[in-house]
Amino acid sequence: MNVAAASCASPVITPFPIHPKKWGQNMTDPRIEAAAWMIGSVSYSTPGGDWEKLTPYQKEHYRKLAKIALEAADNAAWRPIESAPKDGSLVLVAVKHIGCDVVSFWGAGWRETTNGLMLRDNPTHWQPLPKPPTTYAPDSAR
Repeated sequence: MNVAAASCASPVITPFPIHPKKWGQNMTDPRIEAAAWMIGSVSYSTPGGDWEKLTPYQKEHYRKLAKIALEAADNAAWRPIESAPKDGSLVLVAVKHIGCDVVSFWGAGWRETTNGLMLRDNPTHWQPLPKPPTTYAPDSAR
């Protein structure tokens, strides 16, 4: 895993706590669960695409495949900062002393979106912001 991905992977962009040292333990990362369900639903071994008909071993196997695929996708998402847009677009960047930050480039450099101040250190990598959710939980579920 590259430095940007190691310092910025899930803790910043997921709404639940993730502890990188505990990646080997069972997790309820919704991205992994959704990807595992999709892999299982299109597998030849899943009768009618029914996740509930899979054995615990099959479910764990699909979770492992999903985790590996998502980690590879996360690593590939980080791009060298030289390729970042400099048109004021908001992007997620990896910065030495702060980890990740959402910034935009305007004027003479990278600026924080919350206060417009220039970053103290130059970012090393960037990636586009994730798409917002297509469905939202009701207020009572938050």
